[in-house]
Formats: sequence, C-alpha cells, structure tokens
Amino acid sequence: MNADVIFITGDFPSLSGGSSPKGIYFYDVARCLCEEAGLRIQVVAFRIGGQDFFEEKEGLSVRRFDLPRQGGIEEGLVTSDVELMYSHRMYDKAVSALASHAVRIAEPLGKNTPAWCHGVETSGAAAALRKRGFPVVSVIHYLIAHDLMRRLETADEPSRELNSDRTISYYAGSLIPANLRPSVLRLLSRRADLISRIPLPGALEILGKLASEARLIESSHLVTAVSPGFAESIALYHPASRNKLRVSVAGAPAPSAVSRWPFSLRDDRLRLVMVGRPVPNKGWDYVAAALENLELSHPAEAARLELTLIGNSGNLGGAFGRRVNEAFGSLKSVSYAGMDWMPNKTVLEFMSAADALILPSVFESFGLVVLEAMASGCMILASDADGPRSILRAPWGTIMDFRDPRKRVAEIERGILELLSLTREDINSRREEARSASRQYTWKKCAEGHALVLEKARLINADRT
Repeated sequence: MNADVIFITGDFPSLSGGSSPKGIYFYDVARCLCEEAGLRIQVVAFRIGGQDFFEEKEGLSVRRFDLPRQGGIEEGLVTSDVELMYSHRMYDKAVSALASHAVRIAEPLGKNTPAWCHGVETSGAAAALRKRGFPVVSVIHYLIAHDLMRRLETADEPSRELNSDRTISYYAGSLIPANLRPSVLRLLSRRADLISRIPLPGALEILGKLASEARLIESSHLVTAVSPGFAESIALYHPASRNKLRVSVAGAPAPSAVSRWPFSLRDDRLRLVMVGRPVPNKGWDYVAAALENLELSHPAEAARLELTLIGNSGNLGGAFGRRVNEAFGSLKSVSYAGMDWMPNKTVLEFMSAADALILPSVFESFGLVVLEAMASGCMILASDADGPRSILRAPWGTIMDFRDPRKRVAEIERGILELLSLTREDINSRREEARSASRQYTWKKCAEGHALVLEKARLINADRT
C-alpha cells in the first residue's frame, strides 16, 4: 500500500491490540495517527513468536520479517525471539537486517515519507534512510545510558544481592566517583563511532548498544521523548540531541468495570499492587527489603498490608528474579500474592481493586503502568524516575527520593507508612483525584504530538535538500 509514514521497530504487536506496555503504546499511537490525523502507516518489524508476516487494518499495514538465524549455543540460551534480537551475537545482525528491510520497503514510498524509528535496534535503519534523503524521527523509549548508570551504581550499595557476581560494571563504578559518571557516559556516547568498530566481548555488549543509541540520535532530524523528565535525561547523556528534542506523552486507558483481588476486601487493609518484571532496574528487591523491615519495626502496621505482585513468578529475571521471588515469599505478616504475567485487561481489574501502585524503578522513561493505575483510581508511590516525576502530583501521588541508592529502602518504608496513616475516607478521596488527573492524558493528544513532529522533520529535511 501507499503510506505517509514508515514505522520501524524490532517488535510490533498484532493488530488485535498490544499486550505489553510497549506493545500497547505502539498499537494505540499508530491507530490514533491513522484515525485522527488520517495518516497511512507502513510498519516494518521482525516476526516475533509466530506472528503473521502481513497484517492490514484501517490505514495501518504491517510487514514482518524473520530474525536472522545462525543456530548454535546462542539461540539455545534465550527463551524468546525478543531476547534473541537483543542478545550479544545476534544484535548487530538484527540491526543490519532491519535496516535492509526498512530501506527496501521505504524506497518505493518516496523520499518525502518520514521514517519513524522506535527503539535502539532501528539505529541502522535511521542512518541508512537519513543517508538516502528521508526525514527521520526517532522515538526513545528506553535509554541505554540509564542502564549503564544503574550498573555503575551497584558499587554504591554492596549489600544488594545483585552485586554478588562482582561484574565489570561494579568494578568500574568502584573506580569512578558518582559525580563524574554522567561525564564518563557522555564521553562514551561521543565516541560511539569508535566503539562501534571494536569487536566487544559479551561482558561489554552494553557499550555497543550505547553506540547504537548515539547513532540513532545522530541520524535523526528530531528526537521524541516519552516524558518531559526523560527528555532531560536524553539531553544529559547525549547533549547533541538538545535542539532536536520534542515530547509526546502516552494516553491513559479506560478503567475496568470489573474488580478482582486475591483477598477479601476489607476497609482496614491497605491494598498495594506492583506490576512488571523482577529485574534490577525495577527495584522490586528494595520493596521486599522494606516490607521485611516493617514487619520487624512496625508489626501491627505491616499486618494491615496486602500486596499483589503481577509478573513475579516462574523464572522471570533469572537468578535475580528468583531471589526477589523468594524474598517476597518469606514475608510473615504482610499478606502477599504473586501472580504470573497476565493480559492487560486483567491487570486493570486488579488495579481497580487496589488502593495504591508502588513503582520503585531505578530509572523509568515514562511508565505506562502509572497512567493505568491513575485511571483505575490508584494512589501512586513512585521513585523520582523521569516518567513518574513528570506526571505525579500530591496528594494522590508521592515521589520517593532515589538519588542515594543506600537510602532507597528507607524511602519506601517511609512512603508505605504514610499510606498506612490515611483513613479509608482519605484513600477514597485521593483515588478519585488520581482518576480525574488521568483524564488529561489521551491517545489522541499523543498522536497529535507525534504527527506534529513527523511533519516538522519532513519540512526540515525538505529545507536541507
């Protein structure tokens, strides 16, 4: 089909709708661009988990291609196509293959068609299309520099079980003072072209992805951040992006009309929910430690807590995830229910019954789960990561100071005790305020913001050519 925009990403959900946070974002923003702006969008992505090679629906066309394969040990060690795409030995091949597919699909559309590149794996496509004269807009959902900073910070909290392996990042963090780390990361990003030519061992693969991130930003006419706070972080680690940056915030979902909770609903209990994966950057181990401390220091208050964790079962998160799972399972007076992955519709049903969402992320570009919780009438207790600090407001939203890794557990304890001090009337009032605040965030506004950026990039490119 003819198209007004070519949407490039490693993984695009089926047109029946997204199920993961990123999938929801991709589908809803693309759908709204088609419906509200009348744009025709051609998606180029890899085929993940047996998806259809081709789908089409109301102005949105999706072309998928198989990931490059080489067999051997690497493929046997991963549990999904997404993991394979980002794995050390396959990443460069995936970036190159995606670029080839994108160029082949884009060429017949004409060089006035903006390339809308989502994710660091599109760096090769962005560079190739920019070189061929296409306007390029990148949308940054996740910052590799953030992840590398988190790894360096492991040296600041030797009690965290994550440090038991003593990784290269741990030793680098031990040598680099905290105040100099942003400068070191900026230097690495500026030397990305050199890094990309070096064959890196698996232990240093994140530097290769940092090089991809810098290349994506450099190749873009404009860069879209998914929250105002995240735009600040992109500019911090990639200063050359500052004049290219724009912001477009996601939309909130419709709340569920159904509520479900694993325990009997009682007004004298505080119902907490957490959603995601037990991986280091999500900070779930901090919450487990905080609850264990509360059981010892405030046993009566801890006994009033009910916690539902969605995504904390099985082998998610590897060894770290298993340790987190065991820590929650060993709680004695806190009522705890660990749930496996579930469809987003069901997640919203649990949120509808919860009083508050806890989001203890070390870094978070936006956190669609925050808008989902707000729309469901949850208070929010979140770290001062980019996304939460951009949208949370008192009294229904509480920001925890996570700047010092050694004080994060204490900040969570403080936040939970504040929630426990509220009456049921206070809780219900704040839940309604959160629900009201969510209504200012719509997918229509998000799509309109992206449409303006895409058109601006097209005009910039036309002026330069």
